[in-house]
Amino acid sequence: MTNYKNMLEDSKIRAFLTVVDAGSFTAAAKRLGITQPAVSAQIASLEAAVGFPLFKRVPSLALTPSGEVFLGYARRIQQAYDLANKAFGQ
Repeated sequence: MTNYKNMLEDSKIRAFLTVVDAGSFTAAAKRLGITQPAVSAQIASLEAAVGFPLFKRVPSLALTPSGEVFLGYARRIQQAYDLANKAFGQ
């Protein structure tokens, strides 16, 4: 059974979205203020949790077909998380 608490952890979703928006793990790390290995670890953990690769890394970084589908859900998850935090003053 999938552990949704770990899968939907905000930092993993935020890292995924930042990699997508930045276009690379290195650029995402700079935007997030963390190391590139930390971003890679968050993405690897998220991929393990969902059970499929989100990115093709060769010849250049791109979303897999499953990653494309997941992207829409990830954006909605992050929006809901941000709204909940705003509503509860966190």
